[in-house]
Amino acid sequence: MKKIATMIMALGVMALVSCGGGGGNAPSNTVKNYLDALKSGKYEKAISYFDMDKLEADQMKALTGKMDESLKAKGGVKSFKLVDGGEKISECGNKATVEAVMTYGNGETEEQKLKLKNVNDEWKIDMSAK
Repeated sequence: MKKIATMIMALGVMALVSCGGGGGNAPSNTVKNYLDALKSGKYEKAISYFDMDKLEADQMKALTGKMDESLKAKGGVKSFKLVDGGEKISECGNKATVEAVMTYGNGETEEQKLKLKNVNDEWKIDMSAK
C-alpha cells in the first residue's frame, strides 16, 4: 500500500513538472484585483493584469480612455462577484478561466468568462484568447 501511495505521489510530481507547474497566485485573485481596479477607476492598474508587452505612453492613454468611456456610459462598475466554482485551471496548470458577474451603475449586469495564462509564475488575463 505504501508503495502505491509513493508511486501516485511521484506521478503527480512528474505531471506538474512536465506541464510546467502552476505557480503564482490563484487565477481568481488576478481577476478580483483586475475588477477592483476597474471599480476604482484605476485603469492603468487594471491593464497591468493583462498579458501584454510594455505599452507606449500613447497606447496606454488610448486604452485607459476607452475603458473610462465604456464604463462611464454604463454608470461605472457598481459591484462584481466571482462565480462560486467558476475558476477552472487546465490540467497542466498553465491556463485558466474565471467566471464573474459585473453590475454596472445603470443596473445592467454582465457575465464574463475571463481567460488567463500563467506567465513567469504570475496569472495574467489573456488578451489573445477569444
